[in-house]
Amino acid sequence: MAKTLEVLPDPVSLIESMRAIGYTPETALADLIDNSISAGATSVNIEYDGTGEPFVAVLDDGHGMSAAGLTKAMRHGSSNPVDARSAQDLGRFGLGLKTASLSQCRRLTVVTKQENKVHVRCWDLDVVRAEKRWVVVVPDLRECRELPLYEELRGQERGTLVVWQQLDRLMSGSLDPATEMTARMANLHQHLSFVFHRYTRREAGSPPVAIAINGLPLKSIDPFLKGNSFTQPLEGQTISVNGQSIQVQPYVLPHMNYLTRDEAEYAGGREGLRSSQGFYVYRNRRLVISGTWFRLVPKEEFFKLTRVQVDIPNTLDHLWSLDIKKSAAYPPDIIRNRLRELIPHFAGTSRKTVTFPGRRQKQPPGFEPLWDRIEPSPGAFRYELNPDHSIIRSLTDTLDGSAQKALQHILDLVAAALPLESIYSDMCGDRRTKLEDRYAETATVAARIMEITGFTIKTVIALDPVARFPQYHEQLLKEFEQ
Repeated sequence: MAKTLEVLPDPVSLIESMRAIGYTPETALADLIDNSISAGATSVNIEYDGTGEPFVAVLDDGHGMSAAGLTKAMRHGSSNPVDARSAQDLGRFGLGLKTASLSQCRRLTVVTKQENKVHVRCWDLDVVRAEKRWVVVVPDLRECRELPLYEELRGQERGTLVVWQQLDRLMSGSLDPATEMTARMANLHQHLSFVFHRYTRREAGSPPVAIAINGLPLKSIDPFLKGNSFTQPLEGQTISVNGQSIQVQPYVLPHMNYLTRDEAEYAGGREGLRSSQGFYVYRNRRLVISGTWFRLVPKEEFFKLTRVQVDIPNTLDHLWSLDIKKSAAYPPDIIRNRLRELIPHFAGTSRKTVTFPGRRQKQPPGFEPLWDRIEPSPGAFRYELNPDHSIIRSLTDTLDGSAQKALQHILDLVAAALPLESIYSDMCGDRRTKLEDRYAETATVAARIMEITGFTIKTVIALDPVARFPQYHEQLLKEFEQ
């Protein structure tokens, strides 16, 4: 039998190297929230302050830990990634608390309360450097009184408090710590609102988790805009792998004209719709990766409204190549092949929604398009003004035969001069509508149609182009029916 030698890692070198694993402040804090949710927390409060001695603190009301449990949690590699775990566990490698925290600070203190007993442990990198050993500090509880949120933890029945101090990485190069802290945390609220949006609301019988940053509750930023009545959920699919189920639920977002300002931003913004299309992978309802087709198909203009929710269990982590930060995952061939087969099914609906209104067939009930998309042969198309549109009909009915013929020639000329290439170029950037409220513009168009045709506002809101803005219809009815 071959002889073996134990080669222990140098604690100072390894722990300093692991600080460069690639966390940002928001991904590091997301890892801490994972731990809180895994501990059954219903409330997570994040506080940070760059004045005085800068700090970041996270307090939850989870089940807390015993003294032995806390010591284990402070160990690097506290759990084996191949071991079975609870179906609701958001951890995997047993590294998140330490690597995430120490990527931003040199002093990590964890205080936990369980069964009316309070325990505390601290990773202090200066102590590790001095001792040259993997040692944690066990502070006296009296030393904890100055920690932010410590008194709040003492007032709870149970829970855990994580405090970052000596923020050398988070505040590196800062001349004004308060300003730097604000700048570094600028994206935190949006990032956490996005990653944990399914936890901040009730879903499948699970109570919501109240997450707040400096007292401001997180929003629920839903990339599928399920609250918009024009969002189209398509038929879901289940992929079975190794006896486990992966749920695939596609959605097609509404046309841009049916989105509010906030919804447009949540969906990716006018410049980001194309880049935000694709799969959104959730591990136990926690967003892991977003807006990718995994190179199965290219990102195309006509698929930009497609979002596909993919739910994976933590029992398939090894197949998805989940990284330590839980910010990247890649499906194995057995899953990629099945996803590739599904893409044409839901992408076609997105194409129709992007081009709406265009086709004569399958228009919404009562909708009168101003433009018709004509397909004289497979693969060929052109656009013509709809001569049966009520506005055009109201004019032609007042004309004699020769004048009607002249009007038709003008309409044909307008259609022939339609700059399709320029329109397509503008559509690719989603710059054809402005982010600001378009009610005034829509109301002006409605008023002109009423003046020209004598139609009531109830008739006008069903006509193109006013019909494209249903979010304004109630307000238009109130204004013009007075």
